Amino acid sequence: MLPKNRRLPRHNFLIAQKQGKSYRFPHLSIVYHPVSPINSQQSRFAIITSAKLHKHATARNRLRRHIYNLLQTGNFKPIIPADIIIIPRPSMLKLNHDQINLALNQVLSKISLL
Repeated sequence: MLPKNRRLPRHNFLIAQKQGKSYRFPHLSIVYHPVSPINSQQSRFAIITSAKLHKHATARNRLRRHIYNLLQTGNFKPIIPADIIIIPRPSMLKLNHDQINLALNQVLSKISLL
């Protein structure tokens, strides 16, 4: 699990969802909302796993925990602090650990350059 200061609070989640820019990729979608460095020194993340992703909650929770773990152990340092919402697609459930890590790193590096 991510530390509390790296998780996106509900109030900021709603703001990021409304005002952020959405990007679609093969295995996931991202909502990216830059924040001022005065308010936050690092990026904050949220993951949405709806019932559309998989019928069983255990599969959705496993994927969510896996992505949170990759974000915690990864070295993703965006240039500008941002609120980032990650929305996995059903195709992501079929990927193994290394493929998810690679897909997430590619997407987050593309987002930080935009």
